[in-house]
Amino acid sequence: MTRCPKLKATLVQHFGSPCLREEIGHTTTSGTAERATSPDGHLGDDDDEAALPLEGDVIGGCYRLVRRLGEGMFGCVFVAQRTDVPEHQVALKIITRAVYAGRNVERELVMLAAATHPNIVQLKDHGMTDDYVWLTMPLYAGETLAERLDRGPLGLREAYELFLPIVRGVQALHARGLRHQDIKPENIFLAEFADRRHPVLLDLGVAAECNATFVAGTALYGAPEQVVALGGLAGRAHLTERMDTYCLATTLLRSLVGGEHFPGEDARTPFDIANAFEERESAPLRSAVLPTLTGRPRDLLNAALSRWLKTDPAERPSAKQMAEELDVLIEQEREVARDIQRSLNNQKAAYRRIRVALGAFALIGISAVLYVYSKRETLQLASELERAKAEGAESFDKLDTCAAAHQLAAQQTRSCVSSREQDEDRFMQSLTTLMTSNEEAQQAIGQRLETTRVRLNTCESDSGTAAEAWQAERTKLNDTLQTTQAAWHRERIELSNARDTHQKALVQCDANLARLTSGQSQCREDLANCITDRDTCMSNPSDGSQAPTTPVSVPSPATLPLPKEQPMALPTPSDTDSAAQP
Repeated sequence: MTRCPKLKATLVQHFGSPCLREEIGHTTTSGTAERATSPDGHLGDDDDEAALPLEGDVIGGCYRLVRRLGEGMFGCVFVAQRTDVPEHQVALKIITRAVYAGRNVERELVMLAAATHPNIVQLKDHGMTDDYVWLTMPLYAGETLAERLDRGPLGLREAYELFLPIVRGVQALHARGLRHQDIKPENIFLAEFADRRHPVLLDLGVAAECNATFVAGTALYGAPEQVVALGGLAGRAHLTERMDTYCLATTLLRSLVGGEHFPGEDARTPFDIANAFEERESAPLRSAVLPTLTGRPRDLLNAALSRWLKTDPAERPSAKQMAEELDVLIEQEREVARDIQRSLNNQKAAYRRIRVALGAFALIGISAVLYVYSKRETLQLASELERAKAEGAESFDKLDTCAAAHQLAAQQTRSCVSSREQDEDRFMQSLTTLMTSNEEAQQAIGQRLETTRVRLNTCESDSGTAAEAWQAERTKLNDTLQTTQAAWHRERIELSNARDTHQKALVQCDANLARLTSGQSQCREDLANCITDRDTCMSNPSDGSQAPTTPVSVPSPATLPLPKEQPMALPTPSDTDSAAQP
C-alpha cells in the first residue's frame, strides 16, 4: 500500500495560516531530517539554498563548517569545529528564518538554553543573521530509535529503561514552558557511552512555547488537536503541552508492537489517521501482539495506553503523571517477583513453626531433668539411713551405751521412712501427671508437624510450578532470540551478496568503458590516417592527369558518430556518518 509522505514527515505552520513547507525524509545522526525533496524532485528553492552557508564557511566568528551531516527544507546540519580549538567539534544546525516568522526567536533560544536535562540534547551556543538562525549541540555516537526498531520491537523492560528518561526529559522541557511538538522514533537517539545506552531527545528546532500559535509535528505520531492545527482534519484545535504526551504514547506503542500492528501505520489520508485515533484510544494493544503478556499486567498496560492516547487533551495525563505510571511496563516482572517472595516467606514461616515445636520438646525434657535433680537430697538421706543401720548393727554389743542412740536412730528411721514414703507418693503423682501431659503435648506437636509438613509440601509444589513456568518462558524467549538472530544473519548475508554483485557489475562497467574509450581513440586515429592518405593521393595522381576539382565532403573526427553505449545503473553506496544527530 502506498503511503502519503506527509503522514510520516515533519510539517510546520503557523496556527491558522497556510503550511510553510513539508519536510520529507528520515533522521540522521545529527538530529535533523536528511535531504528532503519537493514534489518536482528538487531540493528546496534555489534562493533559500544559496542564502545558507557552505562547507568551509565560518559561522559566528569561531565555528568552521567541516562537513555536512544532513539537510532538509528548513536548513542543514554540519560538523563544525572551533577555529581556536579545532579538536572541539559540535553539530551546528542552520535553520532558515522563514521557520521563525512571527516568533520571538531570542526568547525561545533563551528558554531552550535553560531547559537542561541529561536526556534532552543541550543547546551550547546560538546566533542569527537576516537569513538564518544557527544552533550548536553535542555530537553523539550510536543510532536512532527508528534504526533500532528496524531490527524488531522493544521488550517491556527495554522499553521501560529507554522511555522513562525521555519522559522525564519532556517533563523538564514542559517545566520550562516549552513543548517539543515532534517526538517520534527518528528524534530519539540511543547514544553509546562506555558500552551503555543513553537515550537523548533530539531536534529542538521546532520546539515552541506552550501557549504559542506556531505548530509543528508528524501526522502519524501527532495528537488529534495537533493534526487538526496542521490542516490534516477540519475543526478547531486547542494546543497545549499535552500533545507531547500523545506523541510519547504513540512512539512507545510503535516501539512495543512494531509497524505491522501499529494503528495508522498504513494510513494514506487524514481520514485514515482519524480512524487510527479511535482505535488507539479504545484498543491500543491488538490481540496478536505481546502474546506472553497476559492477565492483570496486560489489562493494566492496555488501560494506561488508552489513557495516554485520549482524543480529548483534557483527559490526557501530563508528562509527569505518565512518568509515574510508566512502571506498568514491568508489572509482569514485579508480579512474578512478588509470587516468588510470597513462597519464600511461607517457607520461612513453616521453618519457624518447626523450630518452635522442637524447642517445646527440649523444654519438657529439661523440666524432667530438673525435677529428678531436685529429689537428690531425699536419696542422700536414704543413703545416710542405711549407713546408720550398719553402724547400729556393729554397735549392738554396746546395748547399754547405745540404747539411747538406738532409740533416737529408730525414731529418725521411722521419720525418714515416713518422709520417704510421702516423697515417693508425691513423686509418683508428679510422674503420672508429667507422663499424661507429655502424651498430650506429643499429640499436639504431632498434629502441628503434620500440618507443617502439608503446608511445606504445598509451598514446594508451588515453587516447582513457578520454576517450570519461568523455565518455559526462558526457553521461549531463547527460541525467539535465536530465530531473530538467524533471520538477521540471513539478511546480512543477502545484503553482503547484493553488495558483492553490485561491486562486480561496477568493475565490469569500468572495464567496458575503458575498452570502448580505447576503441574510439583507435577509430579516430585510423580515420585521421585515411584522410591524410586521401589528400596525398589527390595531390599526386599516379597517371599525371589533373586531380578533380570537385571537393569531396569528408566528415571530421569530431563529427563521426560514436558507438552507442548501453546505459547501466550503477549502485550508489550509502554515505553513512558515525556522528550522532542532536
